[in-house]
Amino acid sequence: MSGLQPNARSRRIEESATLAISATAARLKSEGKDVVSLGAGEPDFPVPAPIADAGVRAIQQGNYRYTPAPGVPELRAAGAAWLQQAFGLSYAKDEVMVCAGAKAALHMALDAIVEPGDRVLILAPYWVSYPALVTMSDGVPAVVPAVPEQGFVHTPEQIAAAIAQHGAKGIVLNFPNNPSGTVPTRAQLQAIVDVCLRHGLWIVSDEIYATLLYDDATHVSPAALPGARDHTIVVNGFTKSHTLTGWRTSFLAGPRAVVDAACRIQSQVLGNPCTISQAATLAACEVPVPGEHEKRMRAFHERRAFLLDRVNRIPGMKLAPPRGAFYALIDVRDFCRERGIDDVVFCERLLARHLLAAVPGSAFAIPGFVRLSYAASMDSLRKAADRLAAFAEAK
Repeated sequence: MSGLQPNARSRRIEESATLAISATAARLKSEGKDVVSLGAGEPDFPVPAPIADAGVRAIQQGNYRYTPAPGVPELRAAGAAWLQQAFGLSYAKDEVMVCAGAKAALHMALDAIVEPGDRVLILAPYWVSYPALVTMSDGVPAVVPAVPEQGFVHTPEQIAAAIAQHGAKGIVLNFPNNPSGTVPTRAQLQAIVDVCLRHGLWIVSDEIYATLLYDDATHVSPAALPGARDHTIVVNGFTKSHTLTGWRTSFLAGPRAVVDAACRIQSQVLGNPCTISQAATLAACEVPVPGEHEKRMRAFHERRAFLLDRVNRIPGMKLAPPRGAFYALIDVRDFCRERGIDDVVFCERLLARHLLAAVPGSAFAIPGFVRLSYAASMDSLRKAADRLAAFAEAK
């Protein structure tokens, strides 16, 4: 073999499963097929007008040049104020930085704190990018198996056992959880945080779905709990709540020394987050749109209720009510056992035979489940439910 070859670390990085499925669905659509794609978590609502207008004004006013690497000072200050107002988190503006989306923020955070070979706990089910992000930071992901029988909330004893088993130095938490929609109670989260602090773990907390909640669920950040602020890095923003997915902005907040290190890394990796997107995000901080949020949540409630009704009528499939985010994590273990298939084959056949794109639970370290996003129109969800039922009826 001659010529340059990718290194060993790059060979350990797999393509995002959700993006790969979306790409396959897009290819089938380009061939003229009526595909319903519920793979990616991207709301179907437009960006709220005041926020989109702020981005347009930035272009019209020539506000599109380089900014400081961690974002413009007024946005860092506005992000700190938003975190205080929305979640009770107290940060100075230089303890908050702007990143190019939640994924970039997680990358900067992990790059700043992971030492080579550090074991980092990742609770299953997890967002598909966490293991790759830890690996890219020279850490070693250590997956803690999912506990569906406990509503996907691990006990402190289970986490303590994983810490001892792996010699873990840190943990990635994600509540509300993608893909399960799990939102622990304050007491449950306190128990998890307490065991992490007793063992000296740092915590990276991905809270990008924090404002998307159902029923009696309440979001609590680990950084808001006693003793945890100085051990926690928070990632949050408006990506999911305001459909700023393609605008690529987010906030990273944490101890000043860690944020300073992440800023230095970002200056070399990225330069600065998109200037135009920063203008839009500043508007999101300063111009609340409660009516828009209420409209979206009414729609998500309706879609969630629809799927809970339809899916739980299909033999071999079960759906527990998600308490946050906008994903339906369907238990298809009985169905798969009956058919002699796994969740990957389930999703392959569902797409090939019924033109419905879903993500296999194996991508989230929970085989025997599949994830549908209900950040889609009711028309799409009705088609999806019909196709899922038809798939179950076909032999």
